[in-house]
Amino acid sequence: MAMRRVRVIGCGSPDGADDAAGLLAARAAARRLAGVPGMEVVEAGPAIRVLDLLAGVDAVVAVDAVRTRGGARPPGRLVRVDGDADVLGRALPGTASSHGVGLADVVRLGAALGFAPQVVFVGVEAGRVGAGAGLSAEVRRALPALVSMVEAEALSLSEEVRR
Repeated sequence: MAMRRVRVIGCGSPDGADDAAGLLAARAAARRLAGVPGMEVVEAGPAIRVLDLLAGVDAVVAVDAVRTRGGARPPGRLVRVDGDADVLGRALPGTASSHGVGLADVVRLGAALGFAPQVVFVGVEAGRVGAGAGLSAEVRRALPALVSMVEAEALSLSEEVRR
């Protein structure tokens, strides 16, 4: 069986309060996933920077904070979505992106350009976003579980078994 190429992509803003969670989770997962064949971890920043990172891999684990309009999910709630742009768009309805372009939009554009890896989104519901503030208590408590979720998804996608 051929080794799958998997890229973990951390999205967010390092100074954006809970919006930093995707970057922090990717950074922690990078340490845990170091040395796994075919695995790469990248801190992309805003979701629009994900477009080029969809190329050249078989699967992507995208990790970010989400903020659902109307408070449909409580801050700190973990979210997992596996699918194409339409599935991402339906599963994360009303999700506001602080980056201006949402992940579903980027995956849709990537597919139109011929980049069609399997995409699994994992994230955490943000409690607050905005420059200068640190993580909220809810997101800080959820971060270790988010990192574990990123690691598990990436290993599953790579079909790599830890020994």
